[in-house]
Amino acid sequence: MLGIPTVMDRIIQQAMVQVLSPICETFFSDYSYGFRPNRSCEQAINKLLEYINDGYEWIVDIDLEKFFDNVPQDKLMSYVHIIINDGDTESLIRKYLKAGIMINGKYEKSEKGTPQGWKPIAIIK
Repeated sequence: MLGIPTVMDRIIQQAMVQVLSPICETFFSDYSYGFRPNRSCEQAINKLLEYINDGYEWIVDIDLEKFFDNVPQDKLMSYVHIIINDGDTESLIRKYLKAGIMINGKYEKSEKGTPQGWKPIAIIK
């Protein structure tokens, strides 16, 4: 589901991303180029060309449909705890995850997944 945060929520989220991204960056795979600071599609293509020139014959690109709709929130938060280990920040992240969604004007709880439009903080390699 698409998460559309309020202006204040977006400001808070952006502040959190600016502080937490450098901390979390070390946990990402060097082979990952999507939504990473100082990484681009062009760099991914250049790396792909290097592999082809080195004789590799298979390149795998994975974009799992509805992946963010199915992220187990408790497992995500356990990774966040390992990396951040700050109760206040973890509580705020959990509140954003549990904020719920509107479907046809009706509120529904969000027990799994992360709202798209909000950047998940930690994906572990």
